[in-house]
Amino acid sequence: MADGLKSYWPNYVGGQWVDGGAGTIAVEDPATGETVAEQALADARDVADAVAAARACHESGALSDLRPVERGRMVRRMGEYLLDRIDEIAPVLTLEAGKPLWESRVEIEGAARYFEYYGNQAETLEGRSIPLGAGYFDFTVHEPYGVSAQVIPWNYPVEMAARSLSAALTAGNTCVVKTPELDPLTGAYMAEASEAAGLPAGAVNILCGLGSEAGAALVAHSGVDQIVFTGSVETGQSIARAAADNVVPCVLELGGKSAAIVHPDADMDAMMSSVRWGIFFNAGQVCSALSRLIVHRDVHDEIAERVADLAKSLSVGPGLERPEFGDNMGPMISEKQLERAEDLCRQAEAENASALTGGRRLNRPGYDHRPDRGLRAGVVGTAF
Repeated sequence: MADGLKSYWPNYVGGQWVDGGAGTIAVEDPATGETVAEQALADARDVADAVAAARACHESGALSDLRPVERGRMVRRMGEYLLDRIDEIAPVLTLEAGKPLWESRVEIEGAARYFEYYGNQAETLEGRSIPLGAGYFDFTVHEPYGVSAQVIPWNYPVEMAARSLSAALTAGNTCVVKTPELDPLTGAYMAEASEAAGLPAGAVNILCGLGSEAGAALVAHSGVDQIVFTGSVETGQSIARAAADNVVPCVLELGGKSAAIVHPDADMDAMMSSVRWGIFFNAGQVCSALSRLIVHRDVHDEIAERVADLAKSLSVGPGLERPEFGDNMGPMISEKQLERAEDLCRQAEAENASALTGGRRLNRPGYDHRPDRGLRAGVVGTAF
């Protein structure tokens, strides 16, 4: 069990740790299906409180009036905090998200890199002058939007929160972050990092809530000036409509369907490295996952055999037992996602694809799906 794993995790609003108006939600360990902690669950009133705290901080100028270099240093310190605590944070992320421990460390390091990168950009956000001839002086000045609402996906709860938080804070925006219901615990470290970095109260607000209640309330709130969302196309469409109703900009990163095209002269070893990272990293739960191989007929059989052998070589199991990079992966995030993966395999076989290897859940507790079944001849065998 992780040293940093508390039994109860509150939300963070206006610089204070608070309970949730909707009670709590159980956070499961995907490796066992057992509850590992309770997370405070926000309702619409909690969302309103968080937006009010962010609005008050913004209007006070406590963040936006700082010299850019000062804001940048604060943002960079948030990343440094994550790296300093990586040995505590990584096991918590593994327990709630199912990732192998080494993958959790990779994610946290990536999150810290966002804070470093965007913090370093604080002094580069400049306006420009526009020549209009004698007697005229025209110029532009960049200003923060105000309150940024950020809805974070479950597949990378630390890194995606860092990506949007770091950019928003660098530009002087205050933030309300809704963490994912499936793995919300590590969001607390973002709140701790903001405190350690010296950010003013209300600059960063972190709360967990159901998408249908807290998420919907957040993106529709009239006090929000900008929205960031990563997730499904369907939810993204709903958020875009809410943003349009309030006439605020939004940044949407939605689902993808990524393919690799393999020609006969391809470097096969490099290709297999791409497959290893492209489809098996994070148990394939990546919006840009390498979900299709379009293979030239001359190398079809070789690629099919190599990919099947790679899948067979991967072990799947509890992330805490996988601290080092290697031929391993963790469970899927939830029962729902596991069932979805199984359904995709069954559907492919019903459409006359033949499985090269594997394909069902493992006969044990948790949400393990045999990685050697994530590949289907109907996908691997596409030839041109």
